[in-house]
Amino acid sequence: MTTSILSPKADLTVALVGNPNTGKSTLFSALCGVPARIGNYPGVTVEKRVGKYKDDRGTVSVIDMPGTYSLTARTLDEKISVDVLLGRQADTPQIDAIVAIVDATNLERNLYLFTQLRDLQIPLVLVLNMWDRIQTSGIRIDVEKLQDRLGAAVITTVAAKRHGVNEIKSAVRAASSQCRPASPVLSEQLQTEISDLKSWIDSVETQALPTTGREFLCQRLIMDLDGALAEELTRRPGLEALPERLTAARQRLADSGQRVPGVETRQRYAWIRQQLEDIVHRPPDEMRTGSDRIDHILTHRIWGLVFFAVVMFAVFQMMTWGTDWLATGITDHLQPWLVDQVQVAIAPGPLRSLMSDGVIAGVGSVIVFLPQILVLFFFIGLLEDCGYMARAAFVMDKLMTKLGLSGKSFLPLMSSFACAVPGILATRVIENWRDRLITILIAPLMSCSARLPVYVLMIYTFVPDVSWMGGWIGLRGLVLFWMQSLGLLVAIPVAWIFKRYIFPGEESAFVMELPSYKLPSPRVVFFRVWERGQSFISRAGTLIFLTAIL
Repeated sequence: MTTSILSPKADLTVALVGNPNTGKSTLFSALCGVPARIGNYPGVTVEKRVGKYKDDRGTVSVIDMPGTYSLTARTLDEKISVDVLLGRQADTPQIDAIVAIVDATNLERNLYLFTQLRDLQIPLVLVLNMWDRIQTSGIRIDVEKLQDRLGAAVITTVAAKRHGVNEIKSAVRAASSQCRPASPVLSEQLQTEISDLKSWIDSVETQALPTTGREFLCQRLIMDLDGALAEELTRRPGLEALPERLTAARQRLADSGQRVPGVETRQRYAWIRQQLEDIVHRPPDEMRTGSDRIDHILTHRIWGLVFFAVVMFAVFQMMTWGTDWLATGITDHLQPWLVDQVQVAIAPGPLRSLMSDGVIAGVGSVIVFLPQILVLFFFIGLLEDCGYMARAAFVMDKLMTKLGLSGKSFLPLMSSFACAVPGILATRVIENWRDRLITILIAPLMSCSARLPVYVLMIYTFVPDVSWMGGWIGLRGLVLFWMQSLGLLVAIPVAWIFKRYIFPGEESAFVMELPSYKLPSPRVVFFRVWERGQSFISRAGTLIFLTAIL
């Protein structure tokens, strides 16, 4: 195969793509070094994270794509990812290179997404993260042979320790100036059907497909049965016959024993196993049971729930211990001091009233909620980064299913205890529209931090300061825990009614990867807390501030 030489560019735009729990966010912060610029893609609630770094030739913008297992585009996150990679997303420049990060300890499953990225014909760098685990687990990977087989640069990293970051930057710059044609993964008949479909679309409507990834889009048209992309193209003049064309192509494939969509998964994994056959060498299974031994307790149908309840109780205890003094200091000391300064500096009149009763009161009403939100997201960040949050969702799935939800509803509802705004935004990862809508409707029932000051005031007024076990367990913390749980107790029958009478339907399947346990990265946790606090102030805080002024 001949390598295509591309025109070198000083400034690049790079997409960081990977499965969930592969260390993608950790690598993003290691590459860019500062908190990301957070926003939304136009017209949707999908979060857009962009960072930058400089090398000796220019500036590289890194787009942290939502975590995804494939480019099938079943969820809104996945659809946005495909649109960004193909240059179809507004306000996002054309992608010059892709950095695909994978968990080196689970290479076969992670490479499924990589095989789809190869089909885009965009310069590609493969990052094998968590390489330290490879070195301690007994797994051996021939990196040089893997690089030759895949036709892409392969870099080993430990993103949490910033190992391999400079090598990734060099590989990105080198890859952006050349593109190696990818050897086909799918069968010859599938390739023929894709090529025929592309030729027909080009002959009817030359502007229907983007300049990048034309074959890939035709591949998705045939493989994806939901028809979202086909429906979009069918509205174009001359493409009204597209659904019939797709049906005929799928029938020809089925007649040859390649029924869609299962054929794609079978052929991609068969290709991956063939490439890795003499590259990855694993030790006996009994050497890899550390996480399994822990999961025997934490995912147990009884002890798993008990442990989860203890963890949540500890979080709420810390929300009272760790934020009481700060919230009190803001309301009892900082705000009065600022009001006094304004009254001294500004003569009586509308301006003084605006500053003291409007601006300071408005800012104070926002800031007073911030400590509780930051503490909650700090612990959520710790639990996510160490691998426990996925287990919590797994443990809660049975209860969620009885309510008409799925285990994926757990994290949005958990986030709603800090603020319903980020909780509702987080529902975009739920594929099933019914589960997503019910989760959105019950999220405001969770006791968010805006209610916390009221709870604290009532508790400190009516509940005596009694504690046990040397002060580790307090009566006030217990009461706060149950008051915070009240919203959840109300949400249970409400969700059941929605499921039974308003949005009836079949229960959705819940499949979730349980990542290996690891020590949380302080850097990643800090950035997550920073981003969530920033998101609260910019979204909910702005509205609260303006309402207080008015």
